[in-house]
Amino acid sequence: MSWQILTAISVITLSVSILLQRLLLHKDKSDPIAYVVIFQGLVAVLILMYAVIHGFHMPDFSKYWFAIIATVSLYGAGHIAYAKTLQQVEASIFSILFATNAIWTMFMGLFLFHEHLNSGQLFGVLLIFASVGMLAEHKKTLKFDTGIMLGLLTGLLFGFATAAWVYVGRHADAASWTALSFAGPSLVVLATHPKAVKQMKPFLSGTKLTRMALLGVLFSVSAVTLLTAYQRGNVSLVAPLQQTTIIITILLAVVFLRERKHLWRKAAAAVVCFIGVLLIV
Repeated sequence: MSWQILTAISVITLSVSILLQRLLLHKDKSDPIAYVVIFQGLVAVLILMYAVIHGFHMPDFSKYWFAIIATVSLYGAGHIAYAKTLQQVEASIFSILFATNAIWTMFMGLFLFHEHLNSGQLFGVLLIFASVGMLAEHKKTLKFDTGIMLGLLTGLLFGFATAAWVYVGRHADAASWTALSFAGPSLVVLATHPKAVKQMKPFLSGTKLTRMALLGVLFSVSAVTLLTAYQRGNVSLVAPLQQTTIIITILLAVVFLRERKHLWRKAAAAVVCFIGVLLIV
């Protein structure tokens, strides 16, 4: 299977998974902490099965312990913010807010990997922040509500976490490390929020169980196909193509979730954000 097809599969499955998460967290009123623990654990198990089949290899903890701990901690906090954001904002808006993680990943790359920031990337940063501003409520003054701020925090946490993940991933088996990077946050969140166990029961039956199972499969497929696309294709081509998730998520949310409020503003913000991300990557 070509890297182009693998990237397309990753984009589509990720976009659909965002819609499913919106249903679980907003319409179903699911507990966000219990959701994070179960979702992260489920994806970890599915990807771990893939890693074991292809040969599981532990990363060198003695050498990269700080980056590993940072990855697990930041992703744990990030997924809590991720879930709470999806409870408050529409899936179409969330996809744009979440794209700000590219900014922080890029800046961390300047320090960790000694990369350079060119004028095009700087302009891309400005475009992404401009797209976020377009989503804010415009009255007499610009107002950022709790949902917008949580979305920006999610992008920040995921940006730093991704930089740490890539740092370890460059010296470890990708599938094995990805499985651990999902399992770790699940255990960290559970350890810091043990009462979440009481809120897990609704996820184990009925519609929620079906949606969680489908979500776990979709997200696992998205992660594995993207990893394989990066292995087989050119990173500079796969990365920008993967950002088409922003546009596809908005289109799917309009059709299936009927998120049609401020449609033109969302569409314009999505286009601006997409251009900004392309300039960065």
